[in-house]
This record gives sequence, C-alpha cells and structure tokens, in this order.
Amino acid sequence: MGNVMSLHEMRTELTSIINELRNLEHEIRNGYSGIGQDMCANCIGAVADHYQFQVLSRLNNMDQNLITNMLANN
Repeated sequence: MGNVMSLHEMRTELTSIINELRNLEHEIRNGYSGIGQDMCANCIGAVADHYQFQVLSRLNNMDQNLITNMLANN
C-alpha cells in the first residue's frame, strides 16, 4: 500500500495543523490593527474549529483494528 498513514499519524498531523491555525489566528488577531484582522482571525478560527470538532473528533472515534480487519477482508 505504499505510503499509507496510520490513524495515529493522521491524528498527530491534523493536531499539528490545527495548532498552527490557532497560532496564526492569535498572531493576526493580536499583531495587526485596523485592517480587518478580527474578520480574518475569525475565519481562520472557524477553519480550525471545523477540523478540530468535525474531522479530528471523527478520527478519534475510529477503531484502527476494525479498519484493518475491513481492509484485510476486501
């Protein structure tokens, strides 16, 4: 299967991306003034929220053993 990531690797990578988005949101919100920084930071925060509460939570609910068994049976 080549370069297939494990669920743990996906969770780790996604968590890292979410943290980078949160840092960017914070830097924009606090580092700039008068150029629509709140609107921009809010958009970045919404993207981070989506990946944290929708995608990451689904990955966390997946059972690696179940997926491995399903793939093995196909």
